[in-house]
Amino acid sequence: MPDRDDERTELDRDLARLAAATARLDADDRFTEAVLRAAAAADDPLARVARATDDLAPDAAFTEAVLRAATAAPPPARPAMADGIVRSGRAAIVVTALAAAASVLFFLRTQRDVDTAILASVETLEAIE
Repeated sequence: MPDRDDERTELDRDLARLAAATARLDADDRFTEAVLRAAAAADDPLARVARATDDLAPDAAFTEAVLRAATAAPPPARPAMADGIVRSGRAAIVVTALAAAASVLFFLRTQRDVDTAILASVETLEAIE
């Protein structure tokens, strides 16, 4: 059974062979124009948009205006630390309340164990006297 790395290596070799075989091919503008004509003749929404915008040409002033606006805009403000505290406040209160309840229960349980141990030692001392 071939290993997965062997399959990848074979695929890489095939792609390299195809790349070498087609390296000298240049794109033909006639092919691109034929594809665009075929798309324009089709009755789909993209073809209608292509026909409607066929006469539009890029305007350098528009591009410059967009770039000026993008560079002149102030950078977005970083969220303040208080925003994070406010967002996580409810969860923090719930977790804190649960931790406090758990610590009280732990205290009561250990206090009972300590009291039992003290009483046992006192009883031992009384029995010895």
